[in-house]
Formats: sequence, structure tokens, C-alpha cells
Amino acid sequence: MGWHIFYSYAHEDDELRKKLVTFLAPLRQQRRITEWYDRKIEPGAPWNEEIRNQLSQANLFLFLLSYEFLDSDYCFGVEVEEAFERVKLGQAKVVPVLVKPCLWEDSRFSALQIVPREGKPICPTDDPRSASLDLFREVAKEIRDIVSEEPPQPITTAEERPETHKFDSSLELVRNQVRSYAHLYERTRQRMSPSDARTARMEQILDRMRSLATASYPLLQELAASPSPGERLAAVAILQVFASESLLPFLVGLVRTEKPFVCFHALAALRFAVNSLDPSSYETLRQAITEASAALRQIKAGPTTDRARQLAAAEKELQANINAIAGPSKTFD
Repeated sequence: MGWHIFYSYAHEDDELRKKLVTFLAPLRQQRRITEWYDRKIEPGAPWNEEIRNQLSQANLFLFLLSYEFLDSDYCFGVEVEEAFERVKLGQAKVVPVLVKPCLWEDSRFSALQIVPREGKPICPTDDPRSASLDLFREVAKEIRDIVSEEPPQPITTAEERPETHKFDSSLELVRNQVRSYAHLYERTRQRMSPSDARTARMEQILDRMRSLATASYPLLQELAASPSPGERLAAVAILQVFASESLLPFLVGLVRTEKPFVCFHALAALRFAVNSLDPSSYETLRQAITEASAALRQIKAGPTTDRARQLAAAEKELQANINAIAGPSKTFD
């Protein structure tokens, strides 16, 4: 089976979707791809059922990012959730295509490689006539490179999923609840302007994630590897309750790449690990703190920020723990 493309887009961007379809014509003519978008739904057909059927068949999702797309509850809800689930199962690929200016850096697509690669929108205005043909061609070449490889096999029913992905009903309930909180976090981050109210709302969501830490612990590795910022935050919530030496690099990576809220809580999880892990982990913790400190300098988080204070506390507490075991002669470098 070849590559089956699903176009997810806001209807305001239909002209841009049509133009991209035109640029991909050679791949379609060579039978390297088949394509589906909601304009193909026949009159009178159950549109929701048809969309969900096509979502289950697709193995390449093209998300045409614009401010209208990020504001669409259906596109950003049903279609994005299904696509990211398929990606986590290794059954599909996702390509975010920046068609118009928007805050994509603050969306769950921020963790993915966007095209055009320079982050320049194909169409800088609301007028489709201002779209750059050169950037359309660049995107088409990126897609051509993807479909030159063998496609993953789509999963059409739950029964066809590998045994390793058949979870008992209670864990599936937990997974769905975590996803709900993750989605709520992402919507809050996108819809609310930076403010104390937004921070307080995100703290409430994180508290809910932490309340599920015991039940969601079996999902820790899955959540940490997720392309969804909200699901990675759920992994941080678990690590604030259950420390893991193997995931210290994950926490340091978040310090380098995530927004201040997630960065702060990743450092809080690192501080929790300082006081929870066995002394045999102290050298690994020392290295993680050193790398996190370098990451903060790189993103220019000054010493008076909450993030820097959180890290300084972790460093001080680790040194105290080391001194309690080996004596004060072993200082933190």
C-alpha cells in the first residue's frame, strides 16, 4: 500500500490547499500518493464517519497551519489527536505546513520540524494571491522526499493493533484522561494571553495531572516521547512524584526547548529527584544539574528567575546530600 495523504486545514485556507494539491500532481500521477480532504465527501454522506474512516486509513498527515486552523476545535481536536496517536504507534507521519502567519511556536506543533524549514509562511497575508510559488515548491520537495520511502502500514481497527498496544480498559481510561488534560493545557496556553491568570490555570491542570501520577506511571515513557507538549508536561507531573534516573536527560532537554512554565516544572522534577534517588545516582544528578545550568545560560534565564532559583535549590540540596554521606570535603564543582 502506498502513501495516503490526509489534508487537515481550515476552510478559510481552501485555496492554499488546492494549490498544494496542484504542486503534488506529479507524485499523484506516478501513483506514489493518494490524497483525501473533506471536499471529497459526497452530498448526503455522514461526514463525521467518513472523516474518521479516512483518519484511520491515512499514513501521512499534512496540517496546513494558520491562525484559523489553530482556532478550529475540530481540526485541532479530533484530527490532530488521531494523527498524533498514529504517530506514537509508528503508523503514520505528520508534516506541519505553515501556510499563513500564526503562533505555531506556542502550539503542539512546536516540537516538530515545520515546513518551509525557515518558518516563513507560504502566504504572508489573507490573500491567497500573495502565496509564494517557490515556498510551495519547497514544501512539495519535502513531501516528495518522504514518499520516496516505504510507508508505514495503517491500522484500521483496534483488533489489528499489535499486542503491545492492547491495554486493559482501566489504563485506557487513564490514558484518555491524561490526553484530556494535555489538550486542555495546550488550549489554555494558546487561547489565554500571558498573565498570572493563565499561569494559575496551567498550575491547576498540572495538579490534576499529578493526581493521576500513580495510575499513569505505566505511560511515563510513552508520554515523555510524545510530540505533544501537553503530554510531555504530564510526564513531568509523574516525575514530580516518581523520580527516574533514566529520564534525567529528558528533563534537561525540556529546560533547553520548552516554554518557561514547563521548564520551571522540569527543574522542580529534577529537584525532587535530588531528594528521592539513591546515592548511587548522585553523579548522574550532578551532571544533569550542570547541563541544566548551561541550558539556562543558553536561553538567558537570569539568576533572579524562578527557574534559576529552582535549579540553585536543587544544586544546594544535592551538595547537602553528598556531604551527609561523604563529608564536606567533596564539594559541588
